[in-house]
Amino acid sequence: MEIGIFGLPMSGKSTIFSLLTGTSLEERVHKSEAYTGVAKIHDERVERLSEIFNPRKMIYATLSFVDIPGFDLSANRKEKNRVFQFIQNSDALLAVVRAFEDPSVPWPVGAETPTKQLELIKSELLLRDLEVVENRLNRLEENSKKKKLTPEELKEKEILQRVIEVLEEEQFVSRAELSEEELKLLGSLSLFTAKPIIVVANLDESQFSAGDYSDREKLIESCKSEGFAYIELSGKIEQELNALQPEDRELFMEELGIEESGIQRLSQVVYAHVGLISFLTVGEDEVRAWTVHRGATALDCAAKIHTDLAKKFIKAEVISYEDFMLAGSMHEAKTKGLLRLVGKDERINDGDIVHIRANA
Repeated sequence: MEIGIFGLPMSGKSTIFSLLTGTSLEERVHKSEAYTGVAKIHDERVERLSEIFNPRKMIYATLSFVDIPGFDLSANRKEKNRVFQFIQNSDALLAVVRAFEDPSVPWPVGAETPTKQLELIKSELLLRDLEVVENRLNRLEENSKKKKLTPEELKEKEILQRVIEVLEEEQFVSRAELSEEELKLLGSLSLFTAKPIIVVANLDESQFSAGDYSDREKLIESCKSEGFAYIELSGKIEQELNALQPEDRELFMEELGIEESGIQRLSQVVYAHVGLISFLTVGEDEVRAWTVHRGATALDCAAKIHTDLAKKFIKAEVISYEDFMLAGSMHEAKTKGLLRLVGKDERINDGDIVHIRANA
């Protein structure tokens, strides 16, 4: 799973990437290149379980993020295609729009409000997808003149015609009522408008304190109509929090009335909108959270830990985090019958503690 972070130049997207992944902006040599980093997903459950098991290692779940070069609307076709390539390779997109006021940082021409920025970004994504879908349809039309199309190609053609209608109405494919099977047929096209999108409004300190900024309601409504997730944070405040010692950070957050950092909230929003969950493994060696898609089975979780566990899978012992914390220990959980022995097709829920039984 790779999340692409993109936006217009000077939106603060690289600051968000840096805060998520713990990387330094100063280390970058080429600002026009994409940079990949890994974010640790803070999880209180991992910390509380570590207090009980006292493991040698405590490992949070992780997500991979890519800081895509700034989307310059005045760039030539070649440069736009280069940026599109990075977007294409992403499983989901984090679109950062600037709300903050700073006289020293110029606004992109024609994008002086967050809503205008989002509308320009949406237009570029829609036009690119329309071009890709039309090209694919034309190829199928040409092929049909030479030979009979396969049932799968005929089905694809019918779906593409529906998709074109959606795109021409300036709607995202993610809002079209396509089944999982239909989306799978379109998978090779990697349509941008079919990807989950999270919009991040980057505020300044006064806007964040006030809980408002110019154009706010309009942007929220735009996100709602397209099915985008929406979150507000201040890159400036997050940078200040990040530079403080833990005890000073808590005091500063208290002063601002913040219960958790914007970066933690952003991680949770990404998880929820992209459809991810964490399952947990515990022991003296390590307590660890693992990232899987919602709906993952016990066998999927075994494969996530190690491919050999999936190949030699027998059963999985499963208990919810809440049940385990009520029991206080694995021994008590077994005594109270809270531990379930499940097969490979059992669906695993967020926060389940999983132990895989496998052949030697």
